[in-house]
Amino acid sequence: MISRFFTTTFTITRMVWSGDSSTRSSQGTFLGHVQHAGDEEMQNELDIAFAKKYRIWCPVDTDVFRDDKLTADGFQYIVKFIKENKIGNQQHLELICERDIAEPASY
Repeated sequence: MISRFFTTTFTITRMVWSGDSSTRSSQGTFLGHVQHAGDEEMQNELDIAFAKKYRIWCPVDTDVFRDDKLTADGFQYIVKFIKENKIGNQQHLELICERDIAEPASY
């Protein structure tokens, strides 16, 4: 099963609004697998350019949304697209992400 590859712990933060201001709030963690995605493949598929692209696979019931920030092993990723792959016993989410190089990871 694909879940045997879910060995990296990711922390989710999400933008939360309060009145006229916003802040990132922790939304928990999940186990997943990250892999660099080819630039040409991502540009053709999703028209994402000028950033390092990654695919992160995780359980289908993971509470993750577009624009969430994921942190793992000192790197940060921003979720740009979520694909649901609900095929037999290989069910998972595929998160298409860009590496966030604007700020260092914080724990």
